[in-house]
Amino acid sequence: VIILAAGMVAFMGAVICIIAAVHTGSSRAACNPKNFQQQAEDPSLYAGEDWGFLRTTAEELRQTVLQQKDQILTDQRTIRDLTGKLSECEKGTAITQLKDRIEKLEVGRAPEVGAVSGGPERLADPGHRAGADRPWRMEDLEGELEKKVELLEKERKTLRLETEKHRQEIDQGINKLHHRLSGLEGGHSFPEGYRLSFPTRTNYMYAVVKHSVPALRAFTACLWLRPAEGGIGTPLSYAVSEQPNELVLLQGLHTPTELLINGKVAQLPLNLSRGSWQHICVSWSQKGGAWQAYQGGKLRGEGHALAAGHHIRPGGALILGQEQDSLGGGFDSSQALVGELSQVGLWDRVLSANQVASLARCGRVTQGSVAPWSENGVEVYGGATKDPGEPCSKHNRSSQ
Repeated sequence: VIILAAGMVAFMGAVICIIAAVHTGSSRAACNPKNFQQQAEDPSLYAGEDWGFLRTTAEELRQTVLQQKDQILTDQRTIRDLTGKLSECEKGTAITQLKDRIEKLEVGRAPEVGAVSGGPERLADPGHRAGADRPWRMEDLEGELEKKVELLEKERKTLRLETEKHRQEIDQGINKLHHRLSGLEGGHSFPEGYRLSFPTRTNYMYAVVKHSVPALRAFTACLWLRPAEGGIGTPLSYAVSEQPNELVLLQGLHTPTELLINGKVAQLPLNLSRGSWQHICVSWSQKGGAWQAYQGGKLRGEGHALAAGHHIRPGGALILGQEQDSLGGGFDSSQALVGELSQVGLWDRVLSANQVASLARCGRVTQGSVAPWSENGVEVYGGATKDPGEPCSKHNRSSQ
């Protein structure tokens, strides 16, 4: 393209020279470079010629040259674009050639695979050899994936064990702190009784009743409660290794109060308010699964068929303030008690309505008590505290 443009420029120059020679009547020699030099040195040589025509012709020639230059630049860009596309095509061809070579090599490997796995029959059938390679490669890939999955599973188990180990170490450290706090608290005396305080909703504040619980075919559980938030959480839970919900009293944020026996549920018609002390009792018997619920010494509801024939199994953990998902642990903050507890008691029989009313009036029922409320009978953990409790008479005045 460049050579063609240069030729066109030379051709136009020759045409102009011929036109000038014809117009002025001069000879062809006037277009020679030497004559141009002579004219430049001696202006008298061209004094009589028509310079207007020459200027016009020269300007046209200059415009033509500029147009040819623009065309040359455009052609150069086109050439570069075509060269790039050609390179891409060549690369695509190279990739195709490489793919063909790989396929040929794979087909060439097929006889080796057939010799190992299929014997002479596979060698005699090239089509079968080529097809047999794919299942073998897929099985190999599946094996690698299985190995990778096993490795990831081992890493996950290792990480889980390390996490569990760290959790146990943290729990041990917390328990040591709890024991130190319990030792310090052991020096305090509560002549007017005490209350347990659970100031915030957590999964680590709780109290443990140290009295062992025997097998129970009936029971009555009573307590004084002052909730600080809506939904009392879990004032009391008793778990054994076979069943974390062996005996539970709880209320969720948006659910009614419930009594659980061996995982079976009965809803209790109790109306508990925040900020005031309230006396609550629940009783149950394996005979017919009969149950009763009291609030303020008055019967609020009763029913039957709650875990009938079951007996409360011995040797479990009696926890205050948390619901157990496993023996002595597995706490969930959404089920935690926020508030205060006092005068928690457990009896091995169903108390009469008069006895429950007496307890609500700060009386005492000692017969059949398996978990009496005493200073040394309860240990607190995780930030729960023992505070000097209001006397039972003050409880009554606060609730009136």
